[in-house]
Amino acid sequence: MPANSPGGGGREASPTVGALTRGIAGKALPLYLSMLATTAGGMVTAAVLGNSGTAELAAYALVVTVANPALTAVQGALRGSMPFIAENEGDAASLAPVVRSGLWLALLLGAPGGLLVASTALWGRLIGVAAPTLAALGPYPVLMGLFVVAASVRASLTVLLIGLGHSRSVLVLSLVGTVLAVVLTPALVLGAGPLPALGLAGAGVSALAEGSATVALALYASRRRTVLRGHRVRAGLPRWADVVEIARVGLPSGATLLVKFGSLSVLALAVARVGAADAAAHQLLVVIAAFAFLPAAAAGQACVPFVARAAGRGDRDGVRRTVLAGYAVAVPVVAAAIGAVWALSGPFAALLTGDPEVASTVAALVPVLFAVVVADALQSFPGMALLGLKDPRPSLYAFAACYGLMAVVSVPLAGAGGLEPLWWAYAVATAGLVVGQGVAFRRSSARV
Repeated sequence: MPANSPGGGGREASPTVGALTRGIAGKALPLYLSMLATTAGGMVTAAVLGNSGTAELAAYALVVTVANPALTAVQGALRGSMPFIAENEGDAASLAPVVRSGLWLALLLGAPGGLLVASTALWGRLIGVAAPTLAALGPYPVLMGLFVVAASVRASLTVLLIGLGHSRSVLVLSLVGTVLAVVLTPALVLGAGPLPALGLAGAGVSALAEGSATVALALYASRRRTVLRGHRVRAGLPRWADVVEIARVGLPSGATLLVKFGSLSVLALAVARVGAADAAAHQLLVVIAAFAFLPAAAAGQACVPFVARAAGRGDRDGVRRTVLAGYAVAVPVVAAAIGAVWALSGPFAALLTGDPEVASTVAALVPVLFAVVVADALQSFPGMALLGLKDPRPSLYAFAACYGLMAVVSVPLAGAGGLEPLWWAYAVATAGLVVGQGVAFRRSSARV
């Protein structure tokens, strides 16, 4: 793929860590807010269905169990186009083929995922899902299968906007999607005014409407608010070599996410074998960790274009300073958030649950939660930098080794000591990622 070369004949001065910190912070804040908005929309759907019926909630959980990993893998793979987008951000003619190839990759990955989701009733029957749950599915799997395809296309456009530095447009998309979810889901599931109560099917209609609307808005933003304004992105077959090149970078990133969430699912199953109180405490700890990690996730994505641009102009110092700037943006925020939870662990745990045993377990494990989340934030920036350098395979290897070993020992650890040793194993695995990702990034950046 063609990339712009720095102009002026001479080499550009490397930005300082302070300048990079300000730039990353400005791009990361809208991404962070968009993640919060998306999370809020998902919570509304789950809450509404929880008031609709037990069978429908179980059917929803069954479909989401497949839809979420499918979308996670697609979104991770599509990040592979981000460095190519950043390299060609000033040249619409060179950028257009990258965009087209990214859209084709989204369809190629999203269609199988959508088909798997749409066939939930078929494979659910084969694996022995309870009859009431299968009966409650109705048209929901088909609607969600179409949503997966739409969300995949939207993800390719979102990556384009992030790669070009249009984080505020991404925030607008998320806010629109959240508003639609908050308005449409209760109205269609429970019925409102002249609208009949559609139950689970209403949640599917709401998701598909939200997905379609945000795809249209993303197309508008990418065509009217970026360098592509006035430039035709022609339809038709892509350059398959470009699709393969993006996939070569993106698929290891998507696989890394699958390894991570698959291993965490093994942890949840291991805890579930111990007892209900430990399982509930584990889930609360996971929720706290996910929210605390969001600033690092947002800043990590914002770092990728900065890394790609620095690598494109041969600026090794700029690549490494970008990671330092990412740390400066996110790690203090993450540490402060978990530190506040640690300082107020007793009252905070009591707010999350009315069960004293669960609350005391959560409060007792906040120190190890601190270790897990801070280490996760530290490892994320070298990992995202490797993506910007188009070399994400070391991340996949590191996750497979560290999280794979954690998954292997999770069941015997939980059986022997309950939740605490399991979370210490989680902390050790995440600390291993800090070392593995850091070493891999240093080696990869040395080749810039």
